Amino acid sequence: MDNVTTASEGAVPRQRRRLGFDELGILVAVVLFMVIGSLTSPYFLTVNNLASVLQNITFLGFLCVGVGLVLMAGEIDISVGSIFGLASVVTALMLKNDFPLVLAIGGGLATGLICGLINGILAQAIKVPAVVITLATLGVYRAVALALANGSPVGGLPALPEFFDWFGQGGIGPISFITILFLVVAVIAEVVLRWTSSGYRLLAIGSHPHAATLIGFRVERTRVLVLAFSGLVAGLSGVCSVAYLNTAGPTGGTGYELSALAATIIGGVGLSGGRGSIVGVLLGLCVIGIIQNLIVLWGVSPNWTQGVSGLVLIAAMTLTWLTRRNEGRAH
Repeated sequence: MDNVTTASEGAVPRQRRRLGFDELGILVAVVLFMVIGSLTSPYFLTVNNLASVLQNITFLGFLCVGVGLVLMAGEIDISVGSIFGLASVVTALMLKNDFPLVLAIGGGLATGLICGLINGILAQAIKVPAVVITLATLGVYRAVALALANGSPVGGLPALPEFFDWFGQGGIGPISFITILFLVVAVIAEVVLRWTSSGYRLLAIGSHPHAATLIGFRVERTRVLVLAFSGLVAGLSGVCSVAYLNTAGPTGGTGYELSALAATIIGGVGLSGGRGSIVGVLLGLCVIGIIQNLIVLWGVSPNWTQGVSGLVLIAAMTLTWLTRRNEGRAH
């Protein structure tokens, strides 16, 4: 017992001390892609274009924070895209049916939270990995969104200047309020992960769940809570998308789950859990956003878009891996 405790307590601090190094490779990749962008397009480094990149990755960014924490805890959530779509539909339908704005926002957030709780409770109750449950609920939540919206976008929403104009379209300079909200959520998540006992427990559980159980950490409860949080931030992203677009589509968020996984893995979060940081996730998200932007600026044919994205992502992950390997030899 004492040996297990010592091993577990020693493993996590080592992971935490390495947080400052893990982002180096992906930071190099971000800088490299920015240099390539500036050399290949005169529009890339303009304020308007960079603001556009930031805005385009914001909605996915909320999901990346949740998915990243779930991965660090040793689970995988691939239902976040469907939760995003369902929460946006619920919010839009409540607004269309003249519910007060606060209740409509609360309905969207509650939808995300409940979906995340269902994922976590089911996974722990029947003792299967969360990836299996979320693979199933991905389809279920999407079907519910399609049924609620009758397969069509929900439009014709009432005029709410404080929601659609001020929050949805407003901002400070070129940075929107929605992006600022996303960055606040990301900073809070990073602080909790890096500097609190909750973050310590989450990384310990992801690193060695059996040892974490033996020293008294509540593995199942933690994983349920982190999946609930993932659902909540996906729901928050869906609510924000309604404010930004003034509509909601039941197919919204399709493919977001794969992009979120790509961003988190590129950002240094280990697929086996116990490793990663929100800073790294944000850097991985930047790589995704820059790649998508460059594809547009380069005028790549839609037929080749996915192929180019895949090749560039492989290059980014290879660069990150090489950097980590060199760091490991140095230490």
